[in-house]
Amino acid sequence: MSSGPERKNLLGNETSPYLLQHRDNPVWWHPWGAEAFERAQREDKPVFLSVGYSTCYWCHVMEHDSFEQQAVADVLNAHFVSIKVDREEFPDVDQIYMDVVVGIHGHGGWPMSVFLTPDRRPFWGGTFFYRDTFIQILQGLAATWKNDRAKVDGSSAELLRYLESRQDKPGNAAVSAELLRLAEEQLLSRLDHGTGGFGGAPKFPPSQQLLFLMRMHKLQGDAASLEALRLTLSGMGRGGLFDQVGGGFHRYSVDAQWAIPHFEKMLYDNGILAVVYLEAYQLTKDELFRAVAAETLGYMVSEMAGTEGGFHSAEDAGEVEREGEFYAWTPQQVQAVLGEQESARICELIGISREGNFERGTSVPQVAAEGRWAETLRPESRAAIEKLRAARSERPRPHRDTKVLAGWNGLAITACARGFQVLGDAVCLAAARQAADFIFERMWSTEEGLKRRFAGGVAGIPAVLEDYVYLIEGLVWLFAATGEAKWLERAAALQDEQDRRLWSDHHKAYLSSASEGLIVQVCEWSDGATPAPNGVALSNLAFLAELTGEERFARRGAELESGVPVELQGYPAQFCSTLRGVMLRRSPPSVCVAIVPSGAPETAVEVKQLWSAYLPFTLAVAGAEGSNEPKLFAGRGCQGGKVTMYACRGQSCQQPTVDVGAAVDVCSAGTSFVGTRR
Repeated sequence: MSSGPERKNLLGNETSPYLLQHRDNPVWWHPWGAEAFERAQREDKPVFLSVGYSTCYWCHVMEHDSFEQQAVADVLNAHFVSIKVDREEFPDVDQIYMDVVVGIHGHGGWPMSVFLTPDRRPFWGGTFFYRDTFIQILQGLAATWKNDRAKVDGSSAELLRYLESRQDKPGNAAVSAELLRLAEEQLLSRLDHGTGGFGGAPKFPPSQQLLFLMRMHKLQGDAASLEALRLTLSGMGRGGLFDQVGGGFHRYSVDAQWAIPHFEKMLYDNGILAVVYLEAYQLTKDELFRAVAAETLGYMVSEMAGTEGGFHSAEDAGEVEREGEFYAWTPQQVQAVLGEQESARICELIGISREGNFERGTSVPQVAAEGRWAETLRPESRAAIEKLRAARSERPRPHRDTKVLAGWNGLAITACARGFQVLGDAVCLAAARQAADFIFERMWSTEEGLKRRFAGGVAGIPAVLEDYVYLIEGLVWLFAATGEAKWLERAAALQDEQDRRLWSDHHKAYLSSASEGLIVQVCEWSDGATPAPNGVALSNLAFLAELTGEERFARRGAELESGVPVELQGYPAQFCSTLRGVMLRRSPPSVCVAIVPSGAPETAVEVKQLWSAYLPFTLAVAGAEGSNEPKLFAGRGCQGGKVTMYACRGQSCQQPTVDVGAAVDVCSAGTSFVGTRR
């Protein structure tokens, strides 16, 4: 066998933390790209595609158990061309082949292991395999490739048909009030009446479903949706899913009680959940929700924000066979920090017991009884927990993935801007500004457009749809929080770029990616761990049309709504962010502009009162009297030298008022779903 440049591991020059973790494997890894597939074609070999991410616990296990082992590498190197993909860099690639794995097995996960023909068609796949099983699979597939190519071709043809059938069909789905109620009923029928959430273990935070249920409660005033919200947010906020010592949420709970998490922490989860808790606090004024929102934002700003400005992607669950060790406690460890008397009280409060609730006799902190939550907010309890946090920071910390992703930063910008509005946290606002500035200084240019990833000092990979829509959403909220015209201008410019690069006349929707070499075109309308990009685009276009008065945004929003797929009508609960986008367009969305006579607009008492109200179909923006930029503020003055509010719906505006309560009533009065598009 020749020993040319391809006969080695080619990951050493990559910037992805995940790929760099595998650069010393004896496997001859290629990064994703044409070179690997050209080699497979030239040598008539199948492709082994391995997809994961740097903070994935089971990805680490498979690396140690298989990819670091020469016996595995020998089989892969002899019979396959091996490609390693960071799913966070290439979510489009990940989504397509994950659909394959789910189609084969009924479930998926990471690490993902898929076998392809040299023209990228899948013929088999799975997830994690232990070494001996993996070697058997590799040998069997290599033999099939050599001796029964017809079987490979038949399997790949069947899987390609399955993939194509999975893509939502554009359909101008009739979203009615009855369909919204059906979605609500579908969610409530699956509610865990013990600890909240929908379904059993493992439990993932149902962010999009909760945001939808809050809007349904606003529209209908029904108690069932509100109870589901309270039950779920209380369970998550008091459980081990939430880091009771350091703030922030873990990825999911392995049990049905939100007690023991899978310990990795993702930027996108925390950004989205911060918004959920902020909105829940606006709606209910529940101090638990306020505290969880504040601590989640505090975690993001203190632990996830990079020194250059962008937010980092994720934190690991811990070393192999030591998962969660950073987060778990024994009574003896607590006593060493707090002393005997105080430690007994805190251990009892946050569930640190002698027998433990986790592994090796340790406990994951949680507040089991809902009635005890208020005790954790007392100054003496907060001081004690802060001491535990400081002591924990001395432990070896789990690995952090420091790459900056444009879309995930958009979610963080939204959370921080809204955190400033609702909680008055100026540190959050500064972090939002810094992240937005970082992206436009380091990850965007007029020549090349938006890039998805910044790592190793380099921006790269063309942005995908989620990058555009999440970042545009963040810029809209940053404009709402600051009144600074540049954020609205950048949001509008990105929307235009998104239209040029990703709009599909055929689908009446945006493609998830314009990358070359994808075997199917994907338009995302249903929710996953993050909101469906086309659903978010509906909301973005609605607000941009209102804020700028530009007809192109309203026109494109109407086109996009006409592409809502017919699949939504069968199980609408899977499409909550899309339903929210339609609700926003049909309400219609409103803008409430508060003009302040003097001083910083965001410090005005009336502005703070407006921002504290739960107005899910209204964007409340504050500006200074006399400002003509953006034109939203032009010509609007103050009555009697007082803060004056202008509430507008579509092209019509109510009479200006100096009464915050009256402005809130106007913004709430029209929030009823209507069955015709405007």
